[in-house]
This record gives sequence, structure tokens and C-alpha cells, in this order.
Amino acid sequence: MNKDPLSQQLESLSEKLSETTAHQAREAEFAKEANERFSKNLQSFEKYYPDIARAITNHSVREDFCLHVTTSGHGNFVPQGSSAPIYSQSPIEQTAEQVERQLSKPVMSLTDYTGYGQNQEDERLHVRYMTELTNLMIDIRDQGQAPLSKIPEHFPSAVIFGIGLGYHIPLLLERTQFDYIFLIEPDFEQFFASLFCTDWYKVIADIDEQGGCLFFHLGVDHSLFIQDIEKVAEDVGAFALVRSFCYQHTPGAQLNTLIQQWAKDYFRFQFGHGFYNDAVTGLAHSIHHVRNKAAWLTRSTSNVNKDTPVFIIGNGPSLDEAEAFIKRNHKKAIVIAAGTSIATLHNKGIPVDFHALVERPYSNYKIFGDIVPPEVYQNTNLIGLSTLYPDTNHRYKWAGITAKGAEAGTSMMDLLALRYMSQTLPKIPYSNPVVANTALSFALYLGFRNVYLFGVDNGKDPRGAHHSKDSIYRARNEDDESQGFGHLEIKGHTLPANFGGLVVSNDLFMIAHAQLEKLLRYYDVDTCLNVGSGAKIAKALPVKAEDLLDIEQEFDIHATVEAIKSECFDVFPLDDVSDEVIALDGLKELVDHICSIASEPVHTRQEAADQLRRQARYVFAYRDSKWGHLFHVLKGSLLYYHCPLITLLYTYEDEAFCLEQYQRLNQLWMSYIKEIYAHFCEHYTEKCDLGRE
Repeated sequence: MNKDPLSQQLESLSEKLSETTAHQAREAEFAKEANERFSKNLQSFEKYYPDIARAITNHSVREDFCLHVTTSGHGNFVPQGSSAPIYSQSPIEQTAEQVERQLSKPVMSLTDYTGYGQNQEDERLHVRYMTELTNLMIDIRDQGQAPLSKIPEHFPSAVIFGIGLGYHIPLLLERTQFDYIFLIEPDFEQFFASLFCTDWYKVIADIDEQGGCLFFHLGVDHSLFIQDIEKVAEDVGAFALVRSFCYQHTPGAQLNTLIQQWAKDYFRFQFGHGFYNDAVTGLAHSIHHVRNKAAWLTRSTSNVNKDTPVFIIGNGPSLDEAEAFIKRNHKKAIVIAAGTSIATLHNKGIPVDFHALVERPYSNYKIFGDIVPPEVYQNTNLIGLSTLYPDTNHRYKWAGITAKGAEAGTSMMDLLALRYMSQTLPKIPYSNPVVANTALSFALYLGFRNVYLFGVDNGKDPRGAHHSKDSIYRARNEDDESQGFGHLEIKGHTLPANFGGLVVSNDLFMIAHAQLEKLLRYYDVDTCLNVGSGAKIAKALPVKAEDLLDIEQEFDIHATVEAIKSECFDVFPLDDVSDEVIALDGLKELVDHICSIASEPVHTRQEAADQLRRQARYVFAYRDSKWGHLFHVLKGSLLYYHCPLITLLYTYEDEAFCLEQYQRLNQLWMSYIKEIYAHFCEHYTEKCDLGRE
């Protein structure tokens, strides 16, 4: 017998009342747990991440901020700008399915270490050992082992895009232990909401107990994201990123942009670590700069007119567009020639106030001796990074040296500066990899803000020239050598052009371009003029050469240049660097301890990974000590070997095979650092002879 309509309505109302009552009970229970969880989480962040704790305390939520309680009793959240909540009515079940799916079919970063070169003629220690590493990695690859297809119980790194309410983090860590975890969430409010839903205090405590590293990147945007990651890589080592499980938790345009940025810039973490031969020659060159009584940059100056125009001139093809303007106005500006542009400017009849140089090799010293007459240098001042080949100083009217950051020589000179000048040396920021970076960094450090960039192109038009028409380079590398010098090929990347379209670039110029943008952000400068049709530079004003107005005000350029030289630079009051400072015994102790760790037997991937991590942490502990230069002597070589070592452990399915091959490469690594010690003892004052016949 069918129920009458009134009975049906009463039954429906009773069910709804029961659901409402149950929901109210869930909300009450959730509110109690959530507030307790928030308090514990905040205490944990205050202990481990005080900056994040302050951001949490100072955060003001939007008016409609609300955590919705699901039928499963968990929190849910509607992000700002969205019409739908992040999760279904069963967030944990939904998230567990996602974790299982991404672990079983993972996206993992992987670098190929077989491309360094097999038959290098360069006999430098680093090149020889990198060649041996390449040959070994090729042999391992050619054995045809099945690649790793699932994330094992231990894996080096996780890069997790999207925190949401954090439900995936404990579930993920129940399945796999990571040495390094990077949590990336552009929406700080989602992270704030997660403090009520996820036991971050347990996550943080567990990772701390395991000796792991957890990095939060909150509220990041794509323009600063890679810079943040680079800072972490600099602090702990690039091996923290080279073998990463990449996980996307929540959807969204911002996260998608960050993921694209990660994929685009991942190459930055693979190379460019510096290496032993660079480190030891940089140290030797610093010693010779002391012996040469070179002046070192020690301070900026306040006694000059900071409105003085500064022309920083590179050798890009757009320099030709501005030739007429520079000729009319160069006497009203400080002219800084970057690298080989000094020859281009000489050919154009434009004199130079400062010539900026950075290169260590003898070959560069020789080339620069040939490209302009000696009297050009005798009428010019030099600005050189501390790595510069030291005989260069004698060519110029005056030579000033600036300390290059993250260098063995600079670390040693800081120790001497503390002892003899009661200060450390300024490290002009983002001064590499090319000379235009050095020139701009020097000018901005001194306080100049009226800066013009000419020929700083970081690329070329797809159908255009690669350098100025008056440069020392031949039009095509295949041309006869009598027509000039060969140039680095410009291909492989593109950058937005100054006035629309694209310029073709390469790895070197991509890094140089990024460094220029970082430099302008660092000093918060928006008055720098990027002249001509090179690559667009964020925070620099794009200007066509024909639109530039001639400089009407008269500036005393000679007085300003002389004031820079006399007020900002000092000569060290010593004739040489003592054996005590060099610390050969300290290097032996460092190498012996690394080999002691590396010699311990390992039986699992995780034990081997821990062995590498212990070595790295021991070396990195030297960075800010009195033996900081020894850290720089070994750091680059360690990264060039540890990155493939950690990658090798997690490249193939067969763990026994990975450990067997790991031991082969590990033996090569120990041979390398032992030879580093022997070589360093004999050559730590030897100038770079690369290119000497």
C-alpha cells in the first residue's frame, strides 16, 4: 500500500532533519579539531619556519573565507575566484586515488649525463674526469636495463605543485620518503586554510626526524619562482633537484604557468656549478692580484653625481643602430665597454672610460692583447672580476678588481679583508656569466641609475647578424680565419624582442638575460634604457636609438671617474698570502673525510643516497668557516659528480644493478678528489694556462 503524500513529506522532512543534525554535529566536531590543529601547526611553524609563522599571524582572510565540512567530516574550500570547491564530499578518498595514480605513473625529472664529450683534448683535471664519467654513463646506458617505472619507497626529491588543503602530503609520505620536498602554492590563502585541515606539525616533525628537508614556496609568481628554487639549490646543492618526482595536486592557471616555468628553466640546475680547475685558478689569480698591488673594490661612493649617464656597451648587432647617438654623446657619459666591444668601439672611433673583463684563461688575455693597439689600454681603466687573468692588470692606466661571489678566491680574500680592513669585500650581485652583467652590476652598485644599455642583446634577429659589423668576429664561423674570430653559436632558445617578435638566443645568453633581470629587480631600478632591437629586459625601458634625445647637461666625467677610483678601491697592505690562509692541511682533512664516508659499504639505494647527502652536508658546512675557500675548491666538482650519482641510483628498475654501477662511479669520484688534493698542493698559485702554446 502506497504511503499518502503527507506521510511521504513527513518522512522526507525527518530525513532532512536527521541530515542537518548530523551535519551540525560534524561541523561542531570539525571546528573543535580544526582550531586545535591550527594552534599546533602555528607552534610548529614558529619553531621551524618563523617567517611563515609571521605571515600566518599577519594574514587577513577575505570576508567570505569559509571552510565547508563534507559528509566525510573533512574540510573543503572554495578558492578565491573559483565557483567550485577543491574536493568532492570525500576529500581523503579522492586524494588517495590521486596519490596512487601519480605514484604508479609518475612524472620524474631526468638528466642525460652522456653528452659531456668522450674524446676531449683538454687535459685539465676536471675535463679529464668528466670525460671518464661520460664514458662510464654511456656504458651503463648501453646495457639496456629497464627504466624505473614507479616511485619506490625512497626517492631523492619531490616537487609538489599545489598545496590545496594539504591532504595529499601525509598520504604521499606514508608511501615514499623523500630527502628534499618542495611545496609550491601561489595562493597563500589555500595554504592558510590547510592549517585547519592537515597536521603540518606531524609532517614537519617526521621529516625533521628523518633528516629530510622541506621547503615551502608560498604566494610565488612565475617571475620569481625559479629564482626562489635557485636560492635553495645554492644553499643545499643542485643534487636536491636533479631527480625529482613532479606532482600536481590542484588545477589552476597560476600553477600551470609555474609548471611551464619549471620545465623551461630546469636546465639551469644541471650545469654551471663551477668546477675544480676554475676554483684553483680563481684562487691563484686572487693571490696574484694581491702580489700585483691591484686595487680592490671595498665600498660605494656618495661623493659623485649619481645622475651621471652611464653607457654600458656590449657587442650585439643593435650597437650599430646607436652608433651615431653614442658618437654625439659619449663625452657626456661614463662609457663602460664590455669585453670585445672595446675593439668595436675603437673601430668606430669611440674612446672608453672603463673596460670590463671577467675571463680566467690565458687565451683570453692573449686575444685581448691582439685586438687593439697597446695605447688604447694605456688610456683606459680596467674593471675586472677577481677571477681575471692577473697579467691583464699591467696593460691599463689603472686596474680595479671586484670580488666575484661564490668563488674560492673571494672567500680567501674576505678572510684577509677581515684581518687587514675589518670588513668583508662587496660582491657586486648577478655579475656573471657575461661581461655586460659585470658592467651593469658595477654601475648599479656604485649608485648610478641613469644607465643606457647598448648592444646588450642576449640574442639576435633570426635572419640578422650575431655581433656588431665592426666587431672582431667573422660573419660566419665557416669563413676564413683571417676574417676574424669564431663566435659562440646563437641557437636553441628564443626570447621576446624589445619591440615585439622574438630574438634567437642560446644557453649562455639565456642565463645572462635572467641575471640582468634579477639585477634590476635587486636594485629596484626602472630607469635603465634598453636601446635597440635585442631581447626585452624586464624593468628596463625599451627605446629605439632614433628616439633617444641628446644629453644636454654637462657632466664632469673625468672627475667622476677619478673619484670612483680613489674613493671606492683600496690596495691590500700585504705582499703575499700566507700558507696558513691557504690551509693545505685543512684540504687534506676535508678530502680524507669525504673518502671515509664514500668508502662505507651500502646495501640499498637509500643507504647510498644517504652516503651522498652526508658527504655534501660535510662539504657545505665549510662554506662560512675560515676555510670557506676549500668549500669552493670542492663544491663544483662534488655537484658535477653527485648529480649523476643520485640520478643513477634511481634510473633503473633493478636496484642491485643501480648499486653495482653506483660503486663504479663512486670509485671514480674518490679518485677525482684525491687527485684534486695532490694537484692543489702543487698548483694553487699557478695562473690559468688554458690556450698557452
